[in-house]
Amino acid sequence: MNLFIGKGTIVDVNPNGKVLRFNLTIQQKNPCTVPCVIINPDNKTQNLINQLQESRQTVLITGRLSSFEFEHNGKTIRKLDMLTYATSIETL
Repeated sequence: MNLFIGKGTIVDVNPNGKVLRFNLTIQQKNPCTVPCVIINPDNKTQNLINQLQESRQTVLITGRLSSFEFEHNGKTIRKLDMLTYATSIETL
């Protein structure tokens, strides 16, 4: 099972047509940033994510992990994203 549950703040919102990318910054002993993706977001979802970024409110996000790799300049690049839905974002 590749379920991810994270608690943190939303930063670096980047809407790009049919894909809304943002990072979830998790505050812990060693802080980390988790790249998150929402596919085909509606205007309501984009506004919600922007408001959460501006307010720096703590959220709980659930989703599934998606890994992929590609070649770039002769190197294999591996990426990991957390795919989520607006309905799986809860404010705390």
